[in-house]
Amino acid sequence: MAIRKIRGSIVVVTGATSGIGRETAREFARAGARVVIAGRRKERLRELADELATKKIETLVMPTDVSDPSQVERLIQQTVGRFGRIDTLVNNAGVGIAARFEEQPIEDFRRVMETNFWGAVYACKAAVPQMRAQPSGGVIINISSILGKRGLPFETAYCASKFALAGFSEALRTEVMTDKIDVSTIFPGAVETEIWESATNKTGLEMPSFLPKFPARELARVILQDARFPQPEIVMAFDAQAMNFLNTFIPGAMDVFLGQSVPFLEGLRRSTTQSMASQSNLYQPLHRPRSKRRG
Repeated sequence: MAIRKIRGSIVVVTGATSGIGRETAREFARAGARVVIAGRRKERLRELADELATKKIETLVMPTDVSDPSQVERLIQQTVGRFGRIDTLVNNAGVGIAARFEEQPIEDFRRVMETNFWGAVYACKAAVPQMRAQPSGGVIINISSILGKRGLPFETAYCASKFALAGFSEALRTEVMTDKIDVSTIFPGAVETEIWESATNKTGLEMPSFLPKFPARELARVILQDARFPQPEIVMAFDAQAMNFLNTFIPGAMDVFLGQSVPFLEGLRRSTTQSMASQSNLYQPLHRPRSKRRG
């Protein structure tokens, strides 16, 4: 497998308004790529474009809701119209929801699938013909989650979307590999992103903010290296690797452990008086002030 050139390449990043997507766009820009940034919050995209412009980085701002196939098709068409090609597509846009399955509206479940799974499918559907026509092919990097390898209680919709994305990526990888198109799937664990605050939470419990989280900038560096030398799958970091190891070798024990945790969590739910289902970015982006970036 040849090492791909990043400097001068054309990179499309969805979900570029915060977290992994924002840091990924920055990382590719530092490496000399021309970056197309897509997301629902236009003002965030403009802030990022202005930042990169001061470093003489050429960008294209594309406000995009990936759950809408027409918007995704426009994203790919305008990228090709502006730059003539797409070298790397990073499907990162995603939303989260935590809820007991029978208490979760099917509309919310469908919305998670439309964004996390179908959004990536729409982008690949539009980008693959273009990459196939290019002599150098291209790279597609789909950001799944370790919850795309191991399901957890109260995460049925999110896990379903990430498992679906993993299976789709695996099938597509073998279908297009002879056309010089590499398809890679990344399975991160807990990462420092806004999803911990913006995800829909109907469990009645606080999100586990005490858990150590992998820096988004470090994950962006992994994504950049994956674009340079694509790998079929990457599981990271330690929490994801540990969960993947345990689920591979003792899946039954994992079932028992997680299943036995549900009555305990239900007890906590009954004892709390907090309402956790207030604001989320499931249907509309949250327009909150952006926290200052670390480092």
